[in-house]
Amino acid sequence: MSHIIEKQLSERVLTIGECYWDTVYGGIASVLKSYCGCFETFKFVPSSRKHNWKDKFRYDLGGLFIMGWRLLWDREIKIVHIHTAAGGSFDKHAYYAFLAHLMGKNVVMHCHASRFKVWYEALTKAHQARVLRALLRLDCLIVLSESWRSFFVSIGMVPDKIRVLNNITSYPEGNRVERISGEAVRLLFLGEIGSRKGVFDLLEAMSIIHSRFPGIAYLEIGGNKMEKELRDAIHSLSLDDCVRFNGFVSGEDKNKLLRNTDVFVLPSYNEGLPISILEAMSYGCAIISTPVGGIPEVVKDNGVLVNPGDAKGIADAILLLSDPDTCRRMGRLSQEAVKAFYPDAVMSDLKQIYNSLLTS
Repeated sequence: MSHIIEKQLSERVLTIGECYWDTVYGGIASVLKSYCGCFETFKFVPSSRKHNWKDKFRYDLGGLFIMGWRLLWDREIKIVHIHTAAGGSFDKHAYYAFLAHLMGKNVVMHCHASRFKVWYEALTKAHQARVLRALLRLDCLIVLSESWRSFFVSIGMVPDKIRVLNNITSYPEGNRVERISGEAVRLLFLGEIGSRKGVFDLLEAMSIIHSRFPGIAYLEIGGNKMEKELRDAIHSLSLDDCVRFNGFVSGEDKNKLLRNTDVFVLPSYNEGLPISILEAMSYGCAIISTPVGGIPEVVKDNGVLVNPGDAKGIADAILLLSDPDTCRRMGRLSQEAVKAFYPDAVMSDLKQIYNSLLTS
């Protein structure tokens, strides 16, 4: 990937976020990995690492001090760009933002959280007030969609400080392999294994289809966390011949799955704007998902949206997309829609955000 944020600008930005150089498990790490390739100079301080509790404690505590030290000796840095989520991630990064503000830097917080609304609404009034104070101190809050912009405005954030920036996805590596006539529709789920992403609802939908139209659909699953529960569910629903669990996949293994997929399915209960959907769109996949977070802004005529938890709705969507012509048409629309999320487009918008802060 070419450097899109040139040295003259990239030298003035310090990025804060989770380690991205290990095996990538989450969306923020994927975004940071892409950003690293786009910045000619990528100044970065890791604020968390998910390997084990010792590393997590060391990075959580040490990152704040390292950032302060970097800002003291590197006078070129004018912008601190903090990538955060909800819960403890936001509360922790609020201290980073406060310190950077005290040191006279322009502070950008980039919220990737899928559960921010759920988390915020469960807080005490005092905690909500602290969250809002942290937000109001920012020079810029970046969100992933207009729906998230509306939410932050509704809790008191200054509208003029909020910028919508598309999530970033890489260009596809190779072309999708077209389905052979008469072959089962090839489905793919990639994500954390658990109830939030709706993978167990997807298995229920596959059970409905398998009982009525055996052989019409085949599902590949990639992910980590509740692996035993997933395997048990596949076996108990008698889906062993039409569902395969691959464990966590990345790199070429993931690309190979995407190249051999017709329909990407992510029936989540809450989301920001999933990188996995954008990756699947880049490979020309039709999408089945849910109208949560920023998903309805990217899944329109290129897929089908069903309500979270609606296994029958998922099954009906799969049956609709088992038609090759319908599936191919939606896949072509996906490839067109995803162009706004490729690095050149996203980095051009990010440049404008940075330059507006430097000239204000």
